[in-house]
Amino acid sequence: MPHLYELIQQNVTDWREAGYPTDDYPAIAEILEYATLPEGAGLRYLRIAQLRALETYWYLRLVEGTPHIFDLYQRYYPRPMDLLAALGMDTEEIKGFVINEGLDSLWPKVREDEPFVKDHKLESVHETLTLDYPSYILALAMGAGKTMLIGAIIASEFAMALEYHPDGEGPFIQNGLVFAPGLTILESLRELADVDYSKILPPRLHQPFEATSS
Repeated sequence: MPHLYELIQQNVTDWREAGYPTDDYPAIAEILEYATLPEGAGLRYLRIAQLRALETYWYLRLVEGTPHIFDLYQRYYPRPMDLLAALGMDTEEIKGFVINEGLDSLWPKVREDEPFVKDHKLESVHETLTLDYPSYILALAMGAGKTMLIGAIIASEFAMALEYHPDGEGPFIQNGLVFAPGLTILESLRELADVDYSKILPPRLHQPFEATSS
């Protein structure tokens, strides 16, 4: 059975090949297509891993609707036994619980019953279910340019906000807060101020972004 990231990856590929369509926010296609030089001449600025991560981010935001990670699992694994397997919960004991009590009875148990969670080693699933906000991890290898990806996400979010909701009301971020786990990483994050965002945002979207960020 494919992992969640593999299913999402295939959907992102299909989305890319279709031209990044969305119902309400066509400017995202401008941003993502701008990452590639005309006539297949290669990438403009972002590396391929950074671009694929940025595509995935925006696919989850605009196509999937920024779902909670558990809702995403339920959407991609509609069959109960597949869902349990995807979450690493396909032990005989848990399957037996589902058969006897029903799948809907399992989730409150994982959220609220600490001994049950401990007995079945479900700490990571418990953490996932009890988060009250969407949380995704975009994993890049060391040296692949995570700082640049952070900058690309923030810049594209701000550009989309300025394009569609300049009054400040809307689904796109107006302010960004980046946490650093240590001083070494903090120094790397300072590079965000020096990124040439004109190579990430097309001119039409970069101009208002630059005017508000300077």
